Amino acid sequence: MHPDWPTGLFIDGGWTEGTDGVTWTVTNPANGEALAEVAVAAPQDVDRAVAAARRAFDDGPWPRMEPLERGRLLFRLAERIREQCEELALTDTLNIGKPIRDTRGFDVPCAASLFESYAGLADKIAGKCFGTLPDNVTMQFREPMGVIAAIVPWNFPLTNAAIKLAPLLACGNTVVLKPSEVSPLSALMLAGLAADVGFPPGVINVIHGTGGETGSALVRHPGVDKITFTGRHQTGAQMLEAAKVGMKGVMLELGGKTPSLVFPDAPLEHVVNGVITGIFYNLGQVCVAGSRLLVSEQQHDELLDRIIARVAKLRQGDPTDETNHLGCLATSQHCETVRTMVDRARQQGARCLVGGGSEDVERADPQRTGTFFPPTIFDGVTADMELARQEVFGPVLGVLTYRDEAEAVRLANDCDFGLMANVWTADGTRALRVARQLRAGKVAVNGGGALRPGVPVFGYKMSGIGSELGFDEAIHEYTCSKAVVYSLATEKSAWPE
Repeated sequence: MHPDWPTGLFIDGGWTEGTDGVTWTVTNPANGEALAEVAVAAPQDVDRAVAAARRAFDDGPWPRMEPLERGRLLFRLAERIREQCEELALTDTLNIGKPIRDTRGFDVPCAASLFESYAGLADKIAGKCFGTLPDNVTMQFREPMGVIAAIVPWNFPLTNAAIKLAPLLACGNTVVLKPSEVSPLSALMLAGLAADVGFPPGVINVIHGTGGETGSALVRHPGVDKITFTGRHQTGAQMLEAAKVGMKGVMLELGGKTPSLVFPDAPLEHVVNGVITGIFYNLGQVCVAGSRLLVSEQQHDELLDRIIARVAKLRQGDPTDETNHLGCLATSQHCETVRTMVDRARQQGARCLVGGGSEDVERADPQRTGTFFPPTIFDGVTADMELARQEVFGPVLGVLTYRDEAEAVRLANDCDFGLMANVWTADGTRALRVARQLRAGKVAVNGGGALRPGVPVFGYKMSGIGSELGFDEAIHEYTCSKAVVYSLATEKSAWPE
């Protein structure tokens, strides 16, 4: 049995069908079975959603609401998410093949925590007063920005929606959310929960369809004030182009190629756990997946032996079985993309030590179908190889060696992405020295890189523009600054005297 999923568009506080009557089949990647037929938004439906958000912002109560009341609604939504944990967890597990132990243990609780955390931000958005001149006072106000177009990928359907919605709603904006066409179900459930707890109509609107059609119509819509997007850097470039229509603001959280720098003094047992989690959690379908392992030549063999031994104990299979560590990739198309990049890594001279193709999973269990791909490790990777430079977004680890600290830092920075980096060392001075040299928006030292609501995620280089999460950063991203100059002078000099 599965939850009774909504399949319409959520616009202006209610469910509606698409104007054209077109639907999209949502499937279970673990077995290829159809889960639901969801309505696809036509351009007219995009217009309706933006218009609803526009009315809710321009004329509705949300941006003018007592901030504490906005916070209470966000907190009530968090409580409803926790109450619906099993249904939401099973939904994302069936929809994208992520193990139920992960959706139940991280995805749903994290989404609730995000709304809880930003509920407390709503009444703490403050401006400034500049009163240094004797004849005037200048006040700076922070005001809600307007209608936000939020577009999220399929890898963490519910969590990604919460990452966008919690801060922008706390700041008083309204939103049109477009989840990935691959994984729209939990976002629709979230919209229904928001209506249940009393969000005013039009504050949250959820539409779905492909990025090329529905997404493009949304981000180019003149009624949208800002675009916030998480996804591939190629699509991010298209968002920048779309933002020219109306000179919209843009926040982009794009790809990554996270390096893990392991220094000889690091405790290997902790490193092994961190490396395996960093690259094989959610089968590497994570923007901060630790896909590059940089290890010293003297430590290389021992560390790899330990990692390979631990990987052999990972259980991969039915995502709804809570004993399995690994599920499957989200789509057959993406599975083929990962397989192609693995084949190219072999062609370019990297040595495959573990895994390497979905046929490995099939040999282990000939009855298994679906988009299962095994944990894969390549050794002998060099900085010029595609595997060291391009995001695979799959369970593929590339191992590079270095001779000294300077070379480790150079290799880590020799990449077009800069979302996150990991440093493993027992030397605190070295940890901070290296962290300051790395071109990445987030550096985790000896682990601790898990998502936290108040910690900003900032992309260097091709990893993005602006900051996802963070409290000060959210205020900057989702409010406008207005200066009011109040003259105290009793006599005004007329120009040109």
